[in-house]
Amino acid sequence: MLTITAVTGTTALAGCPDNDDEEEPDDDPDEEPEAVDVEEWAEIEEFYFDGQVSHWGGIEPDIIENEENPTLTLIEGQEYDFVWTNADGDVHNFAIWDDDGEPIVSSDFLEEEAETTEFVLEATEEMDVYLCETHDSEMHGSIEVRSE
Repeated sequence: MLTITAVTGTTALAGCPDNDDEEEPDDDPDEEPEAVDVEEWAEIEEFYFDGQVSHWGGIEPDIIENEENPTLTLIEGQEYDFVWTNADGDVHNFAIWDDDGEPIVSSDFLEEEAETTEFVLEATEEMDVYLCETHDSEMHGSIEVRSE
């Protein structure tokens, strides 16, 4: 889940912010991350994405809709269908890698805009990230595998 912190301020001198009054972002490393509703994720069996050089776009389920490179929570041992569409006509694939940077599964590379592919896999604790192997610096998201 995303937390957005907005910092606003005004200044009496146009174009000259008063740095003494600026708020610092809340980056407390000891702060607990927002809890994940495992029950909500346990009901999910399919993920739909569109792939474009700038990011993976979440389409379905609702929990990832309109998110860029959303973090996925998978339930260990549960089977998932991953479906993705090439949204920009560049060369993409969808791969899941472990935390050692080794591929667990990779789809075929798609080169045509609107071309779609899918694969089914069972969630395992080794899963760490999903990415496009040709645009991995922009098109990547985290995977959290939980036990029910």
